[in-house]
Formats: sequence, structure tokens, C-alpha cells
Amino acid sequence: MKTLFLMLIITFLIKPFQLSTVYFVLFLYFLAKKDYETMYIEKYWIIPSFLLLCFCSSYVPLFNRVCTSLVFLLVSGTIKMIKPDWIGSADVCFLTFFGFYLGIERMLVALYISVLLGFIWILYKKKHILPYLSCLSIGVWIAYLKGYTIFYFLMNLFS
Repeated sequence: MKTLFLMLIITFLIKPFQLSTVYFVLFLYFLAKKDYETMYIEKYWIIPSFLLLCFCSSYVPLFNRVCTSLVFLLVSGTIKMIKPDWIGSADVCFLTFFGFYLGIERMLVALYISVLLGFIWILYKKKHILPYLSCLSIGVWIAYLKGYTIFYFLMNLFS
């Protein structure tokens, strides 16, 4: 509960207070918590995901959103078909879903952060299985808050 409170405080120091932002933070927190505790996501998570798309506005153009979700579906779905023990079905679904919600710039930032957190998790816990949706949720939260800033900072840094 302390983590949720901290997430909300940090979010509202950066973003204005809106009900959709509260819903988004709650959604990410409970998704990460569920994946961390059980490493299994039930199918009923489709309902809060669709509610997120319906009630939480995204300022990303539709073409960008659709292309991003298709790219992440293609890449993660191919990994799932080739190596089914590497990635779960929920990981594929939520990579595609968050790609649709965030767009390419912020989704790449979320992916970089989640992979970095995954490596830290493996090194710290010394386990070869990790709750990737928890790492992805943290990455999506950071990308939602400052994704464009981080993306363009990295683009300028490497160009």
C-alpha cells in the first residue's frame, strides 16, 4: 500500500490530478502486484484494460498506436511461438496493449526500462524466471509520466 501511495504522489507531482490518471496508476499497480505475487494473469484483466482504453485519453495518433501494437504483437508473438517458455501469453497481450495505448516513443522507453529492471531482478534474486509484467508496468508508468522527455533526450544523446 505504501508503494501505491508513493506512485500516486509522484504521479500528481508531475501530472495534473485527473480521475483517468488515478485509474491508470491503480491499474498498473494492481497488474504489477498480481504478476509479482502469482506470475499469472487471469482473463478477466481484459475488462479493466478495455475500460482504460475507453476512459483514459491518449494523445497519440491512431495510426501510430495501431502500428506500434502490431509491431509489438509480431515481435512478442514470434518469440512466444519459437520459445514458449521464454514469454507468457499475458506478456504478449500486454506488450501489444501498452503499445496501442502509449505509441512507439513512450513504448520504447517503457521497454528499455522494463528490460533494465528485468536484468536487475535476475541479478538481485539470482532466479531465471521473473515477473516481467511487473517490470513492464513500472516501465509503462515511467513512460506515461516522462516518456517523450526520456525518448528525445536519448535520441539527442545518441545522435
